[in-house]
Amino acid sequence: MIEIMNKMDECSLDGVQLLKIIARKNEDEEAAGRAFRLFVEVFESKINKQVDIIANKNGYDEKVAFEAIQCAFNKVWLYPTFDMSKSHCKNEEKAIVVWLIRIAVSQMYQFAMHGVCAQIKSDEDLSVIENAEDFVDSFHLSYLTPEQKIQYVSCMEKKISALDEKHRIIYLTYKAYQTSGKKLPRKLLEKLRKRLDVTQTTIRVYKKEACETLNDLNLLKA
Repeated sequence: MIEIMNKMDECSLDGVQLLKIIARKNEDEEAAGRAFRLFVEVFESKINKQVDIIANKNGYDEKVAFEAIQCAFNKVWLYPTFDMSKSHCKNEEKAIVVWLIRIAVSQMYQFAMHGVCAQIKSDEDLSVIENAEDFVDSFHLSYLTPEQKIQYVSCMEKKISALDEKHRIIYLTYKAYQTSGKKLPRKLLEKLRKRLDVTQTTIRVYKKEACETLNDLNLLKA
């Protein structure tokens, strides 16, 4: 992968290919890191102006716009889930730009409301998710108001009430962190095995059983 990227120049950079390399960071962190830096270098300048305009229209200052852009790329590193088939654009580069702007706007609202948005975390920072409140407290749902959080926790608790403790913890941890085609970080899986005193094979079985019980087909296939 490194050799492929060494042959790339800015005019020939393929954003979709870079995202695919980033998505494989658990397999080749060096290549993923370089792909990410190239991706930011190329696409940051393409979204700056539009994000600034949107921030200004919503009454936000330059700081909010800047943080929103940084958080958007942080989220891309964590979840490089761009899907061309879901875009209305025929051109891949334009589709990626629209996708990034959409992420930045979402992060803008989170930063404006809470002063924080998506942050890059190391594997060691990821925690086993024990309950619905832990799940809601993960950065995925940090934009919720206190009232919305209470409602979400209540709904989540009702949903997972059909699971016993081990199935619940495994389900919530995978639900919080796993994305399509990507495994949970090795160190997080170690934490999960130690917490529950089970093998990785058991974890896979319990995850499957939990997803089937809750009819969560998306996580089952992830």
